[in-house]
Amino acid sequence: MTTNSPDSWPQNAPNPAQDVLDRLMGQIRLRVEELPDNSYTTKLVRGGVALMGAKVTEEAAEVVDAANNSKADDNQHLIYESCDLLYHLFVLLGSRGVSLDDLRNELARREGTSGIVEKLNRGQRAPTDEN
Repeated sequence: MTTNSPDSWPQNAPNPAQDVLDRLMGQIRLRVEELPDNSYTTKLVRGGVALMGAKVTEEAAEVVDAANNSKADDNQHLIYESCDLLYHLFVLLGSRGVSLDDLRNELARREGTSGIVEKLNRGQRAPTDEN
């Protein structure tokens, strides 16, 4: 009899119950813990928040550039750059011990709250056309 429990899965097989973003964050978490020498994630983590932050900033700019330069009916480049941004953001978050569940919980807390009200509750200025 075969079973579909996590114990029965091969070591590196994807967990079908997990979303691809969960699997990516899980892989990043492993890299952060193990820091294998041949890993780009390791290079980023060893570079500290300065390097990881610079990569997040760079990738965010590339997302905006792709959005500005994509045709309305072809978002493939925008999607590609967005995936790069998510990877680099996940490395930064993972290096700080932040999980996707932490993000989900914060988003759930904010759900149904106006962005303007949420900013005011944090003591920040409400967004305007200038910011």
